[in-house]
Amino acid sequence: MSGTAELAQLGTLLLRAVAIVGIFLILIVPHEGGHFALAKLFRVPVYEYSVGMGTRLWSRVKSGTLYVVRLIPIGGYVRMAGMEPGDFDAPGGFHSKPSYQRLAILLAGPFVNFVVAAVLVGAIGVGQSFGDPGQIAGVQLHSPGYAQGLRPGDSIRSVDGQRVTTSSQIADLEQRHPGRPLHLVVRRPNGSTFETTVTPVYNKAAGRYLMGIETEEVPTLGQALVSGVTFPALATVAIAEGVYELANGQIPGGFFGPSGLSGPVGFSYIAYQAATQGVFTYLQIAALLSMALGLTNLLPMPPLDGSKILIVLLEKARGRPFDRDRALAVERVGLYALLALIAFITILDVQRIATGQFGLK
Repeated sequence: MSGTAELAQLGTLLLRAVAIVGIFLILIVPHEGGHFALAKLFRVPVYEYSVGMGTRLWSRVKSGTLYVVRLIPIGGYVRMAGMEPGDFDAPGGFHSKPSYQRLAILLAGPFVNFVVAAVLVGAIGVGQSFGDPGQIAGVQLHSPGYAQGLRPGDSIRSVDGQRVTTSSQIADLEQRHPGRPLHLVVRRPNGSTFETTVTPVYNKAAGRYLMGIETEEVPTLGQALVSGVTFPALATVAIAEGVYELANGQIPGGFFGPSGLSGPVGFSYIAYQAATQGVFTYLQIAALLSMALGLTNLLPMPPLDGSKILIVLLEKARGRPFDRDRALAVERVGLYALLALIAFITILDVQRIATGQFGLK
């Protein structure tokens, strides 16, 4: 028995380890792939496409590009011609291209993050659309449904002879004939079925007749697809509202409090927890993090994509380029500042995890 428990624990740890690596691959590979694809489209030579940081685990050269997988899956980069000292004037390099092409290359990374988020949420919705619309998610104590033996996990197969096909059908039948007994055919989780009659009673708080049960929300295929398409816009608004609340003190601790900024360690811990809460929870977290990464990269701060986008726009407005070496020096300073911030946030994340202040709620 002990050996079985140890194997189960080992399996859980392996699942969580895979989930941590997976979350970073979902975030990094598409982002850098967006930059890479547009660079190739506009014929900018790409020297290297690297996933991960640190020691090289695998590499291959194809069509003049070095593809690399590195040990630590917390970053990645695309090295394009024209982006490094002594190489600014490389034939076909990044800076030799029209401004619209440079902007497209820079915007492609965050854009792909938004697309990935939309696809993940859409996939969640499609998966949920195959769920059981009669599945009972919750039952209120002392309610008519509870009194007649309905419990979470049961599935209502039919009401008054009508097969349950949508999540709203049961609530509609409750209201169509207020207070009238409803004949239910119910299936237990073990596959057995039973029949019962439940009479909804008037609930003052809700203002309607209820049996006291809550069924799982099962979207239609159309609703699932719409949820994916609209998710980036809704998530952007939600993230912006969260940042605003952090900035004006509505959230205790602000940016560096328990619900403040988080970094790679925090992301890893969230993925670690989500791994055992089901694939839909994991994909939802991945979608949110993908949106957060895409939006963060649009900030006009060196060395993020947003700062490079700003430079391209300013160069277009002034009609001549900035000094490349000075711009790169500023970017390096920004990189050091960003690394220092990440180190500081990592310390905060470790403290939050150690004190139980951080994680999925």
